[in-house]
Amino acid sequence: MKYYTVSMKFRVFVTAIAASLSLSAISSARKIEVWSYEELLKEADLVVIACAVSKVATDDRWDEDVFDSDGFSGVETTFEPAIVIKGKATNAFKVLHFQYKNPSRAFENGPGLVSFFTESLSVGIKRSGEIQEEPKTLEPAKSLSLKPAPEYLLFLIRRADGRFEAVSGQVDPNSSVRTLVTEGN
Repeated sequence: MKYYTVSMKFRVFVTAIAASLSLSAISSARKIEVWSYEELLKEADLVVIACAVSKVATDDRWDEDVFDSDGFSGVETTFEPAIVIKGKATNAFKVLHFQYKNPSRAFENGPGLVSFFTESLSVGIKRSGEIQEEPKTLEPAKSLSLKPAPEYLLFLIRRADGRFEAVSGQVDPNSSVRTLVTEGN
């Protein structure tokens, strides 16, 4: 009986080790720098609350040493500042950022890319988490209008070509961008 108990414990131990090794082999993660507001403010040439007014595709190439450069395309978004917190901004300034060429083929553990809305938004809201025992007429979703278009708190550095980019870089620009929305009528 002791032999059976030791043998069984050994099998459980080996199985547990094999399972943990196989799980660690299939899971992966990418290290992402966490930026505090103090660090963002210190490194930024321009800190501004601004509204995106237009965006155009560019020929800029993804020159980061992570991820395949063919998976991304450049975007230049023009902003109008509402409040300048640090630095100097003209009536309009341009920010270079990137987007996936094919959004349905996003990279695993991919970059924290950003996109900017240039128009007002309307968001549908519906109640979740309720369990109904019998089918009832569904209550229509509430619509929340976000007007005007969202503003963004941006922590930016000036590029050599005069445009700006996120302090946190092109790989994870979402660390340097905060979306500010207000509810409209």
